[in-house]
Amino acid sequence: MKLPHLDWVNQDSPYLRQHQRGFRGLSFDDELEQTFKRYHANVFLRRMRWALLVATLLALLFVLLDAINLPDPLRGQILALRLGVMQPLLLLAWVATYRRGLRDHLQLIGGTVALFCGLAVAGVIGLARYHNFALPYEGIILVTVFFYFLTGLRFITAVLCGWLTFVAYLAVEMSLGLAGELLLSNALFLALANIIGSVGCYSLEYSSRQNFLAHGLLQDLAEKDFLTGLLNRRAFTERAERSWRQAQREKQALGVVMMDVDFFKRYNDHYGHAAGDEALRQVARVIGEHARRPLDCTARYGGEEFVGIWYNLSEEQMLAILENLRRGIEALGLAHAYSDAAPVVTLSIGLAYLTPQPHQGPEDALRLADVALYLAKEQGRNCVVGKKPGGLAD
Repeated sequence: MKLPHLDWVNQDSPYLRQHQRGFRGLSFDDELEQTFKRYHANVFLRRMRWALLVATLLALLFVLLDAINLPDPLRGQILALRLGVMQPLLLLAWVATYRRGLRDHLQLIGGTVALFCGLAVAGVIGLARYHNFALPYEGIILVTVFFYFLTGLRFITAVLCGWLTFVAYLAVEMSLGLAGELLLSNALFLALANIIGSVGCYSLEYSSRQNFLAHGLLQDLAEKDFLTGLLNRRAFTERAERSWRQAQREKQALGVVMMDVDFFKRYNDHYGHAAGDEALRQVARVIGEHARRPLDCTARYGGEEFVGIWYNLSEEQMLAILENLRRGIEALGLAHAYSDAAPVVTLSIGLAYLTPQPHQGPEDALRLADVALYLAKEQGRNCVVGKKPGGLAD
């Protein structure tokens, strides 16, 4: 995926910071790394399902071939490995891909299954060698290539599986006294398969991380306000509608808030637009710090106006948060010589507190919050006013 023009992205974007810092070690900052793991699990989920299904069917094919071609007692021992270890593990891993609760653990599950299957194949080769049966060793190369490129394993997991399988194979062959020249040849080809797999898997994950950052940057461009880094109006409207529907289902209260920087036009006229932009960025940072929970969100609604929604808090809790927010803006200490509210930049805040009803929509709450904001301005600005449907202002 092509990166967007980076000058258009908000400079506080974690995706932009990570892109600028780089990720040669295939690792992002902690919070972004967790987001990437979920992204990777979702992107490669279908591939992992198909790979495990194909691996299960191929393993069944080898069971059939072994049942036909192998002599006793070798047949029973190898079939026990294939049917008692490989098949159950592959099926369990395939089933795990359909369990949403296990989605975050698929790398561990897939890696464990890949490793045990690789060790089982090494065991199959060892059993055949012990019984002096000429079983092609190339199957372990196929297994190695398979989990490097087809299973959706990330680099570290795939490398551990590949090279541990390599060590297990060498240990089996050496313990059974394979001739030095043949052992060297087999080990060389298996090592080369691991080297090629490691390089290829690194490139695949690097490209996947690039796509993840590009996707995140494009999402930032689509959803975030360029100047402040908060959500833009369109994205807020979508989030508010989702929160509204959830609050209706769960019969929970919402706090819908409209905020306005006091006398901001005078600030721009006196200090200049560059200072005005910086003031809006600092105001937005404080606003964002007061909406950290997953279902809370804040946005720049336009110009110097901001909006927010808080989920499932009491009215007292909402008013306390907004009062702390108002004080936080005042504590920035941004001088505003032409404000009638205070000698520094301040914020007027209107709160609509309500439990969504079937006949209402988010736009009704925003209108109520706008009324509360108007009342805050009427009361001298730099204050918080709360309003409930049909009620008086607090």
